[in-house]
Amino acid sequence: MIYLLTYLCSAGILAYTERQQKSVRTVGAVLALALPVLLATMRADTVGIDVGTYMKPLYLCSMRSEGLKDFFDNMAVDASLMYMDYGYAVICYFVCKLTGGLWGIFLANALLCFVPFWFALKNLNRYLERRGYDFSIPAWAALFIFECLFYNNSLNQTRQIIDCCLLLCAVSLVLKRRYFTALLLFVVACTIHVSAFLFLYFLVLWWLAKGNRVLRYLLVAALAVFALFSIQIFYLGMKVLDFFGLVPEKYFGEIFETEYGERNINLSWLFIGIFMLAVSGIYAYRFRKDPWGRFLLLVTVSYLSLFNLSSYFSSFGRVQLYFMIYACYIFPMAAPACKGLIAERRTVSVMVCTVVPLLFWIVAGYFLDYTGTIPYRFAF
Repeated sequence: MIYLLTYLCSAGILAYTERQQKSVRTVGAVLALALPVLLATMRADTVGIDVGTYMKPLYLCSMRSEGLKDFFDNMAVDASLMYMDYGYAVICYFVCKLTGGLWGIFLANALLCFVPFWFALKNLNRYLERRGYDFSIPAWAALFIFECLFYNNSLNQTRQIIDCCLLLCAVSLVLKRRYFTALLLFVVACTIHVSAFLFLYFLVLWWLAKGNRVLRYLLVAALAVFALFSIQIFYLGMKVLDFFGLVPEKYFGEIFETEYGERNINLSWLFIGIFMLAVSGIYAYRFRKDPWGRFLLLVTVSYLSLFNLSSYFSSFGRVQLYFMIYACYIFPMAAPACKGLIAERRTVSVMVCTVVPLLFWIVAGYFLDYTGTIPYRFAF
């Protein structure tokens, strides 16, 4: 399978060059990131459900438009594009004009995912170093986990994954106290998909992780209540938003006009959530003075609290991706968290960082293929 081969090669390159001199590490990072980016760029337009939903229509609309105003006018009368977020549309317009092909959108999508993710990882490791810890998150592990959990999504649910990576980078910038750059990334993310407003929730979690213990306990209790009564709370919230005309029209039918009689719980996502809870819980306990551990635990509890809601509303289940992406940080922390408790550091690292994500990809990505990216096909 070409996906798995790419994941192993990119992670292997990073693992080999990680302990080399800086110039070698730089070359290794470029090669490791180039492999999945090129794989995304060279794919056929049949790989990924949303390629036909909005990427190809954006390409066709861009190529027949004589200017940006004409492009927006054409979007307004195109049924598949009239609800498109303008930030992402503008990116696609200029990319298509520059490259003249659909592959340009694929390339831009991949770069907008991997570049912010990479810088977020670097920022977090600098934070851990500044806090005086003798460990960091191995780049090979974070990249392999990201590819197993999110690469196939990035070929389909593109805008959400781009925003996941942008917000991940924004949070890492908050750790470094670079608030203006973090705010700028947040604004850009909001123009790509409205769900990026979740960044404000992550800021609240970080504030609570650094602040009063009582407030954290109250949040966990509130999330437990939400997990039990999320459907009722969700409907009430949507009715309030609808009263003020704030419910997007494209989601109106799914919320108010569709009856949901059966749940569709994604057990593979729950599998990841259980491991996130175990690792983040142990890490937060072992490093009680570090707010980052408490933050990761709050992120995990928030992720698990969404399962009742997402089991009924599949579109809104994509919100979970913003929390699930922290598995790329949490899983590698199993090594320092569990060292001296249940296994040696290397054993825990290999098992949690490779076996768990690999099992998820085999089940969710390959067999279930909920992203419509199997099998992979080249464009030529």
